[in-house]
Amino acid sequence: MTDHGDGCNFFFNTTCAKGDSCPFRHCEAAKGSNFVCSLWQDRRCSQQVSTFCHMQIKVNRKEIACYFETQPAGCQKPHCAFHHDKPHFIEGQYIPPNKSE
Repeated sequence: MTDHGDGCNFFFNTTCAKGDSCPFRHCEAAKGSNFVCSLWQDRRCSQQVSTFCHMQIKVNRKEIACYFETQPAGCQKPHCAFHHDKPHFIEGQYIPPNKSE
């Protein structure tokens, strides 16, 4: 895994099975972000940690229901990018449902 360049779509949206061998950027701070890094778009970003994603976002993930919310264990991601109808708890932390627009 690298700390610069293009973001990993799998890591960004769920999990990446390649882990450290993934050639794309895994940045925990950017997970769930809906903002694309303008410096990355210009191929000038060298930040290792950023809250902006280094990939094009083609869909609004907040409009897509989280698959894991319907599973017995529920969604375990504190910064899930997908829509949640129900609140959930992760390691004792309360995560509220997404607000309806």
